[in-house]
Amino acid sequence: MIRVGTRKSRLAQAQTEKVVEILERETGRSYSIQTLETLGDKENWKSIEDIEGEGVFTRELDEALINDAIDLAVHSCKDVPTRMRSEIKISGYIERGAANDVLVGGALDELPEGGVIGTGSPRRQAIIKKLRPDLKLKSIRGNIDTRIRKARDGDVDAVMLAEAGLHRLELEDKIDYRFKVPETLPAPAQGALCITCRANDREMEEICSAVDHKPTRYSVVAERAAMNEFGYGCTTPVGAYGQVDEKLVFTLEHIEIGERVKVVGEPTNAEKIGRKAARMIMDKNDVFENDR
Repeated sequence: MIRVGTRKSRLAQAQTEKVVEILERETGRSYSIQTLETLGDKENWKSIEDIEGEGVFTRELDEALINDAIDLAVHSCKDVPTRMRSEIKISGYIERGAANDVLVGGALDELPEGGVIGTGSPRRQAIIKKLRPDLKLKSIRGNIDTRIRKARDGDVDAVMLAEAGLHRLELEDKIDYRFKVPETLPAPAQGALCITCRANDREMEEICSAVDHKPTRYSVVAERAAMNEFGYGCTTPVGAYGQVDEKLVFTLEHIEIGERVKVVGEPTNAEKIGRKAARMIMDKNDVFENDR
């Protein structure tokens, strides 16, 4: 029995059940799901920026892997730090779901002047400021049900969420407005799920490789590489999106400084493509000088 770790949230468990179904189908092995409460879940009254350190939704699962309490862990890719612990590696990417953001509570062009949008994401806040500068922003956290309830109860006029999460919880009927990609870029790795294991565990690496979706891998690797080059985490207003046809088309935007670039190349060069896009923005903007 292979032990698969995940967070306790309803969304995390739904996502992990989906991944386990794929693993069972493709590998013929048996799996059990074990849930852990992460720091990000425990301190959900704080903003992500106020919780000390990186990996607020992954630390406990990393520790469980390192200490052999679980064999695999399933994550939303965007929660995984771009600079991971050396003992842990991403060994499988599940085919990406919808990458875009949505509004629950009202359509963007129909919200009243001075209305309130609920989101704790600096990237989403920057998007709203750009598209509807008249709207007010309220930082909120919590699981999807909690955030939807805030719109329903009138605490805010609408909340901004990832469409993939609503799909996985079968809440698509709550969506009132969809932001279109690539006009509005998602968070790096948004909509993608990944499986981590111990870096030296060949057996688990082989199991993950059986379900690894290469187009998703290449896209997400480019997106994470760009953030790594910037030296940023999920608290920075940066959008990124890679799409693989024959080539990898990678678009990167630093929303706060209004800079967007596109790089096209071979999918196998995904990390170089992501880093190149980030350097193109960094080289053109003095705001990065103090970070070098």
